[in-house]
Amino acid sequence: MSSYSEGQAHQLMGSLEAAGYTPADVTLLGQFGNLPGILDVLHGRAEIMVVRKEEVPLNTVVRVNRSVRPAYPDWVDKVMNPELESSGPAEYDLVTSIALWRHDGQESGVVTGQVVYDYLREHGMLTSCLSLSDALEIQKKGVAVFRKVFGDNAVYFWKSVVQDRDVRLLDAPCLCVGGGGVALRWHRLGSVWGGSRPAVRFAS
Repeated sequence: MSSYSEGQAHQLMGSLEAAGYTPADVTLLGQFGNLPGILDVLHGRAEIMVVRKEEVPLNTVVRVNRSVRPAYPDWVDKVMNPELESSGPAEYDLVTSIALWRHDGQESGVVTGQVVYDYLREHGMLTSCLSLSDALEIQKKGVAVFRKVFGDNAVYFWKSVVQDRDVRLLDAPCLCVGGGGVALRWHRLGSVWGGSRPAVRFAS
């Protein structure tokens, strides 16, 4: 049984709440490894010196070697737009040079990936989309950069639509956060494309 009175517990909780502590902060306080050090401060045997960690700026600059063809999965039979693979800048900043684009029907979730792809192709917009080469370099930037630029979206690289060798259907590559990192995945164009699945394009 605790030796602290109910009034003391309420007083402590009230003081912590007034200081801006959240329930999660109280949990961290209970797990703190230097509680005796806090006791030394309370009894005047030590002082707290606040040393704030400086935030390291995120590197959002991407460099792409477009002279090298990216490695596609073994199941890929055909790259649909190979003439576009080498197009695009060799270096760019994700924050200032990239825009997310959605088909009008994506917000209501009534279009398939095929509709999105056909629209981009028919309106000459594939050239401004990013490719698998871009996706592979962005993936290396890690989760912090990905979330800063793309949030919780799964973003698509429409220059690199491919045809599956076995079922002869089309797939598009995307990046999303998964498994503790940034994951590269392929989605069948016959599935529904919602608002959280934008295309990544170079801003005009």
